[in-house]
Amino acid sequence: MSQARTLASGTFYLALMNAIQYATAFIFYVVVARVLSPSEVGSFSLLLMVMAVFNTLTLLALNNAVIKYVSESLGRGDEEKAWACSVKAFKLILSVAVPALGACLLASPLLFSYVGVGLLEVSAILASAFVLDLTSYYGAVMYGYCMFKQVSAQNILYTLSTRFLGLSLAFLGLKVLGLSLGFLMGSLATLAYSLLVLRGRAGRSKEGFPSSKLLRFSMPIYGANVIGLLQSWLDVAILSGVAGLSATGTYYIAIASVAPLSILWAPLSSALFPTLSWMNGYGDRGQVLEVCKRALRIATAIVLPLSVALASVSETALSIAYGRAYAEASLAFTVLASLSILSAYASIYGSELQALGRTRPIFLAGVTSIVTYVALLATITKPLGQVGAALARAAMIAVGFSVLHREVGAKLPSNLDKSLVVATALASTLAPIELFARTSIYLKAFVEASAFVLVALLAFKLVKPLDDYEVGLLKAMIPWRGQSVKGHTT
Repeated sequence: MSQARTLASGTFYLALMNAIQYATAFIFYVVVARVLSPSEVGSFSLLLMVMAVFNTLTLLALNNAVIKYVSESLGRGDEEKAWACSVKAFKLILSVAVPALGACLLASPLLFSYVGVGLLEVSAILASAFVLDLTSYYGAVMYGYCMFKQVSAQNILYTLSTRFLGLSLAFLGLKVLGLSLGFLMGSLATLAYSLLVLRGRAGRSKEGFPSSKLLRFSMPIYGANVIGLLQSWLDVAILSGVAGLSATGTYYIAIASVAPLSILWAPLSSALFPTLSWMNGYGDRGQVLEVCKRALRIATAIVLPLSVALASVSETALSIAYGRAYAEASLAFTVLASLSILSAYASIYGSELQALGRTRPIFLAGVTSIVTYVALLATITKPLGQVGAALARAAMIAVGFSVLHREVGAKLPSNLDKSLVVATALASTLAPIELFARTSIYLKAFVEASAFVLVALLAFKLVKPLDDYEVGLLKAMIPWRGQSVKGHTT
């Protein structure tokens, strides 16, 4: 098994998956805003929040444990142990999710009075959340087997089917109920696909697997996931109280617009986790560290220049995408986009730590960062508004990164200086155009895009932040290109 080849092609498929998901979500909300009233959109967003809370609390992060121990067992050549792990995790998930579903259905009158919809809508979204627990489990088994193409197809199917079916029913007059039923039907279709793909890969096992081992691994990640819920929404909630709904709306669009930058590193870190676990199971610890170094170098060369370039043209980018009213959040966008490289590093460090079975530092990073986050939100959001909220979120990202960086004992990538040169060249070209050009927004965007392409091509050619082997890995990500990676065997 060529792990470099698997990692490269897996990163491509996961990047394609993320791109389709973000594009679909953007189109979905554009259409939803025209089909539903603002209050109905608000109710549906609260339903999605209910689903997110259910999934986070009932999965217990056992999907991460499945990826770890299935891939590690396969690295040792012990498929029976991989099956035993997956069966035990499935039973644990059901032991929590089934009672939780029953309790939530009994409490649904309280939920639909809070959300502002009826019993059918709440019941449909809770059932969808339960099915999503199962598809998340089966997706984790696919990750464990390094079935990146299949897990990408699974997620794309879920995204497209839930949104298309939901919008179709909403157009028929079912409104929020139609969206909820669409999510349930799409979840069931995705579950059927998952079961079909994994025939023979998740069989019964006569061998036992200790629950304590799974839970020791997953509980710190579970705690970090719960903290992640707070990290995602706390600044929005506080800003709405001190700055009003208008400022909150533009700020939310700004932070949501930074999220697609994760396409630049999330597929890589997602593919790294099972790949590194496989290597660790095989006993090749040195190769784990070497692959992580390569991943950090590749992420640095791609994420740092592109995120700094986008941060340099934040006002134009927000105006083109959403209208000039959202340009007031451009400074917040600049702050968060500029720190994307730290999020990329933290994601890769997290994959390395999980592959090595060290999950407590991930929880520690979450706790430390949210303490910083809450303290700053409480002190600077009111006087600084959107910028204060963005600075608090930026500090949270920086603290989380620093904790993980210390825990993995990593050095900064050796190509950081070259990538900084490329990023500086882009920023020094784009920022003056953004600040001083006085022309139509579309002409300005065209000039900035043209300048970005020319400067990026020239800077990458002259500075060369990646060596030939890493360039070969990037080319190998595209399945129909040549797959050979010369110079190393990974």
